[in-house]
This record gives sequence, structure tokens and C-alpha cells, in this order.
Amino acid sequence: MHVTSAVTPTDFPPSDIRLRLIENGYLPIPVNGKRPRIAGWSSIRATPASVAAWERGHADHLNTGVLCGDLVAIDVDVMDPATCKRLTGRLLKISNAESAPCRTGQAPKCLFVFRSSEPREKRKTGEYLVDGRKCQVEVLGIGQQCVAFGTHPDTGRPYSWSGGDLLSIPFSELPEISTEAVDAFLVDAEAILADAGTPVRAPAEMRERATGGETFWQRVNSAALEQPERWVHELFPSAKQEAGTGAWRVTSSALGRALEEDISIHPEGAQDFGHETGTTPIQLVIDYGGAPTPKDAALWLCERLGVDPRALGWSSPAATADGAALASSLLGGRRDLTAANDNKPQPALDIFAWKSSRFVGDPPPVDFFVDGVVPLAVPMLVAAMGDTGKSYLMLETGRRCAFGEGEFASPIFGGSIKRSGTAVFITSEDDQAEVHRRLAALDKRGDRFKLGDKLIVVPLPSAGGAIPFWHERRDRGLEETPQFRKFAEQLAKINDLLFVGIDPLASFAHLAINEDPAAGAFVCASLGRLATETGATVAVAHHMKKTAKAVENLSDARDAIRGSTAIVDGVRLAYALWPAEAERAKKICRDVGKPYAPNAVAFGGVVKANGAAKRILSTYHRNDFGLLVDVSARLGGNAPAQDDLRAALVIAVEAAAEAGRPYKLTGNAGLYANRERLPDELKGLSRHRVEALGREALDRGEIVKAAAKGEKAADWLDVPTGWFARGLGEFRTGAAA
Repeated sequence: MHVTSAVTPTDFPPSDIRLRLIENGYLPIPVNGKRPRIAGWSSIRATPASVAAWERGHADHLNTGVLCGDLVAIDVDVMDPATCKRLTGRLLKISNAESAPCRTGQAPKCLFVFRSSEPREKRKTGEYLVDGRKCQVEVLGIGQQCVAFGTHPDTGRPYSWSGGDLLSIPFSELPEISTEAVDAFLVDAEAILADAGTPVRAPAEMRERATGGETFWQRVNSAALEQPERWVHELFPSAKQEAGTGAWRVTSSALGRALEEDISIHPEGAQDFGHETGTTPIQLVIDYGGAPTPKDAALWLCERLGVDPRALGWSSPAATADGAALASSLLGGRRDLTAANDNKPQPALDIFAWKSSRFVGDPPPVDFFVDGVVPLAVPMLVAAMGDTGKSYLMLETGRRCAFGEGEFASPIFGGSIKRSGTAVFITSEDDQAEVHRRLAALDKRGDRFKLGDKLIVVPLPSAGGAIPFWHERRDRGLEETPQFRKFAEQLAKINDLLFVGIDPLASFAHLAINEDPAAGAFVCASLGRLATETGATVAVAHHMKKTAKAVENLSDARDAIRGSTAIVDGVRLAYALWPAEAERAKKICRDVGKPYAPNAVAFGGVVKANGAAKRILSTYHRNDFGLLVDVSARLGGNAPAQDDLRAALVIAVEAAAEAGRPYKLTGNAGLYANRERLPDELKGLSRHRVEALGREALDRGEIVKAAAKGEKAADWLDVPTGWFARGLGEFRTGAAA
């Protein structure tokens, strides 16, 4: 018998709980109420560093969940005490279930935690009305989480545990549960609920994996589930197969429906988690493929599977012919009506579905691709004057995304790349030989030979020549080309796509984008849809015009971007690069100890952003093989002026620490006492103003207090990724110690 403990860990800060869970072998995730509101949360594998980041970036996620999969959570979501008692009594008959810890949030509902012998997706019973309230049993699996600690949002009371909790029981000591035991329990749980109440909808199908069914329809469904790869992607072009489970996932957003959960198609069954019901391949073809009858859907599936319908029990002699006809017409005719990456016509706009009351709870945080600068899943413009180095910089961005960023890598586009995944770069200017040379220079470790699938570089001059993505036709106006739609469909097949680079925009847009605002707006809207549908940041290279007056700041750079204002206005973020004038470049080269050469130095920064983005003006130096490397932290008095005084202070703190001459916030080694080393725009500020900027940067996490190597007191200022922040900083000649 489980007895609820009187002791709950709510007195501990969430970060302490999460660190302890990691030590015990669990995968914690921060939760706001009952749900995480972090993009991609189901694939996060927590580390102490991510716990610290959550404390800064997701301070509103006060509850703590644990990811399921290897961990199995059986949730008895039943408020009727008698029925709940019957269900838990049956559950406790499972071998070793008596030793499973049990969590309670709103009694008598309860959740038991086990260790899985074979991780798989969620299983559940149908929903039943018992004493007027909905009841159900769910077995949470891959891609889900259960709240372990915190406050129940409905009761306002802490979650409690009986039989131990996850802070006291390591994952390896949880009782193991087999898939057979889970399935047998669900069968009995369905019977108990059916006996106690009435079904809300048809009970979830408890599928047996047999070689065939009793009817033609069952046999077709079984055959289709055995080989989902032969039909799923044709029905759902945006479907992605999960590497771990083999299940095919179709997101609700890709289906154009306002639901959060996916459709999952797995050899063991199909589930529509959005509508919380089981489904079948035949039903999916009817719902999303346009098949008018089950017969049409079944014959289409047979055609895709390469199976004669008569072999599965269909008696019509015309079955094969019918299937062939459907193969050529069922989806093909309908797809002409759809947008790229969608699988059904867009529903009619319903403005009443978008009342402001829909936007409840805390808004989701910005998910950054480049930390603090470039958000994920947005269109981005990279504008530069000729021969500045934008293409090389975009290729390096893709390389870091695909192969990872070294611990001491310099910033790129003003920050660090925080996410790893697949990157695609398509260029109409560089041929195979040039791409080969650039990759060889960038990829010194040879990561492309081990992780080559993660970086895709398409040199169009060697792959059939330039292709249009957008054009204008007299009879149809502005439109996406079939080549663009094909490109988008191929991108949709990549499960972990994070970055797409298109270089340059003018080669792909066969439109008057530089003169016609409508053309510029159309292309930007198309790029926005592509970013949303793929979940990747889509960066396009574009040109800046030469100006009579030299570009001196970010405002000048924005004005120099070629074309109509619709191009800049239409993207979520625009980053500009421009070369430094010769005299300024020579001084910067002396500062960083590099030889001067024409076009060796460039400046860059965000010139437009819809939302938060660091507006730091970065300084780049072209290295031996032509890549622009951010040297902002190494500059002295020749650093460019910053419009944002706090940003200027952060750069100064970083540069001082890297030079072995760090500041303290106050005192003899403080910012104000050593203001002669600060940039000009900070030197004239009062002590109060300088120290207030420092405190603000500390509060925002842009700088931290750190200890020098061998010291215990953390008084020196550095950026979070700097040498002093890592405990490796050492003072150099002339440093104040």
C-alpha cells in the first residue's frame, strides 16, 4: 500500500531539483503549469548548463517535468474514487508495481512511474463519462513528459509522492515494466471504465499485430502499417520519420488545423493525438487524401504497397485497374490546389477563430538560432557589398550548425550558434570545385566525412545551372515555381533542419524585386512560409549598393541595401556587412596584430529585427583563406561606436578580460576608475551611469562575475563564455590585480 509522504521538495529551487534529477539519471524539463512552452522541448537532453539557461530564460517555468520514453508513466486520470480504486488495484497486480513511486496532483487521480523494457509512444484507453466526469487511462511514452515537482495549477497545492520520489530513487532502480504488461493492463482498464461509465467516443482500438485481419479492410490496414514508408510521405509531404521510434509524424500546423498534437503512424498503430483518438491508414486517406469512399482509399493504399487487392480478399476483378486509376488521380489532382509542403487545400479564413482570448498563458519565449540575435524559423536577409564575404560567412554558419561550434569559436552574426542540426546551402555562384576548396578550408577536422549528411551544399553551376524559385507570368501574376515547391518538399523531409542558405537572392527571384515593392513583398512572404513550415532559419544573400558617402553605422547600412524597402521590411531580420575604409582598416589590423590588405576588414550588425536582437556593431577580419572572423573583442581604441551603451560596455568587458586586464564593477579595478580604457562613448559618463550599465548587463546575464585562475572570490567581470567566466582567466602584463 502506498502512503503519501508528508515531505515534498517544493522548498528547493527548481534548478536544484533539476540538477538532482540529472544526477539520478532522469531527463528534466521546465514546465509552465502542466506544459513546457519551449520549442523542441521533447528532444532536449538536460545538462547542468541547460538548467542554468532555463533559470535565466524560462523563469516562469516553475514546475519540473521528466521526459518519457525510457521512463513510462501510467496516468490514471479518473476522479471517481471507486473506479480509480479498481484501476489502481489492477495496476498494482503488475509485477513489482508495488515498488513504483506514485505521484498525486489532484486526488484521487494518480500517476505511477516505471522503467521501460522497450520505449514506445503513448498508449491510452478511450474516454468515458463516469458520474458525469471524463475519465481515461494514459501510458505516457516517447515525445511526452509528466510533471514531477511543483504546484498543481488547478488545486494550487504541491504535487506529492508516495512510495518514494524521483529525487530519492535513481532511474536505474525503478521497477521495469514490459510492453506486454502495459497492453494487458490497458485491455483490463478499458473494461473497468466501460463497466463504470459510458464512452465519450468509440473506444481506442487495441490493435493486435497479426499477419492479417478477418476482413479485406483490416488486411489493408495491417499491410499499410507494416510499410508506412511506401505511402505516408505521398499522403503527407511534410511527414517526418523519427530516428528512434521509426514512427512517422505529421504536425497539426502542417495540416492547417489549430491543434497542438501530431498524427503518428507506426507499425504498431496510428494515432491522432490532436483529436485523442486511434485511426487507420484507410481513414487517413479519406480524411487527408480526398478518397470519397473506404474502397477508394483501400485501393489507393494497395497501389502504393504494390499489392494486388485480390490477394487481401477483394473480390472485384476491376480492383487492380481501379487502384491504378486512383494512383494517378486521387492525390495528384488535389495537390495542384495546395501550397508547398501542405497536404490539403487551405481552409477558408475564419477571423472569429482568432479572438484575443485565444492567446492565454505566458507567451512562448523566442527560440534563437544565433544566441540573442537570429531567431529560429524566420526569414533572414544577409546584405553586403560585393566581395565582402557574405557567402563564405553563410557557408560557415551552415558548417557550425551541422558539425557543432568549438568552445572557443568566435561569434558569428554577433552571437553563438546554440542549436545543432542539418543545414542546407544552395548557391548559384560557386561551382563544385570552389565549394570543395571552401569546405576543405573550413572543415579542418574532416567532420564532413563523419557527419556529411548534416551539411548539404548544392553548387548549382555544377548541378544543372541556376533555377528560378519565383517568377511572374502574365496570365497568373507573381508565383512560386515548381522548382521552388520541389525544393520545399525536399527540405520538409529533413527531420532536424535548422538552417537554409540561399545565395544570392537575385539569381533565384526572376522578378523586379529591386523596383517593384509587390514583388519584394511576395518573395519575402514565400520565404516566411518556408521558414515556418520547415522550422528552419532561412537566410538569403542580397547586395548593397555603393554609396557616395561611406557607410559609417547601422542606419547607413540599412539605407544602402539594394532594392525596394519591401525586401527589408518583409523579412524578420536583416544583417548588413560592409567594408571598412582603408585608413580605419589599417588601424584595426594593427590592433588585432594582422597584416593589412584591401577588403581585409568589414563591419556588420543587425539593421532590422522584428523583436529582440542584440544591436551590436561587430568588426570582422578576413583570415588567410577568406573567411570573415569576428575580432570585436580584441579591439582597443579603434572599436566602432555603438548606439547601445550597454552593448558597448559588454564589448569592452569582453575585450578587457580577453586581454588579461579585466574590470571589476566598482573600486580601484572598477569600470569607472579605469574609464580611460573604455570606449569614447562611455568615458564621459558619470560613475553612477557607468556602474548602472554594468549592473543592468549583469542582471540580463550579458556579463557575469567570475574568479581568476587560482582565486576563490568572483569579482572580475567577463562575458559568460569568456576565459575568466570559465575559471581559466589569467592576468597579463599591465593588468590590475
